[in-house]
Amino acid sequence: MKSVLQVVMLGLSAMCVCGVAASQAQHEQHQTLQGSNANELHIMNGWVRALPPAQKVTAAYLTLHNASTGVMTIDGFSSPIAESAELHDSVLQDGQMRMLKQDTLVLSPDEHKTLQPAGLHIMLIGLESAPKEGDQVEVCVKSGELQSCKAVPVLKMAPMDAMPHHQHQ
Repeated sequence: MKSVLQVVMLGLSAMCVCGVAASQAQHEQHQTLQGSNANELHIMNGWVRALPPAQKVTAAYLTLHNASTGVMTIDGFSSPIAESAELHDSVLQDGQMRMLKQDTLVLSPDEHKTLQPAGLHIMLIGLESAPKEGDQVEVCVKSGELQSCKAVPVLKMAPMDAMPHHQHQ
């Protein structure tokens, strides 16, 4: 009886060791995949609009780059200074400019998408305090499990290279 109990205990111990090793291997594989994908979503040329202190919303603008070889669907935004962050598009509708919430943004492989005033932008909603010019604000962009964050400057006015360009003939 004692030897049967020892065999059962030895078998259970082996199963536990194998289970822990398999779980650790899966975790390491997930970390490796997440680490290798982390550089596929780039945030460039970002800035957040400075507003008077009483404001509870502001906008963030930036350029996104899908450096992967597959299509990427951007499905979330966040910032530690806001309760929520949403993608909006400014569109002309019935002779008036309106902001329409967008649920996702699809980027083709190697596509750059500029979020700028009078176009696509990120609304930072529910600010505890309005960011001041000269501050840095972290803005995060999410695609499924992948997240990319960057600290961007707070500016009163758009940098010249961030303004929409119009072609004149």
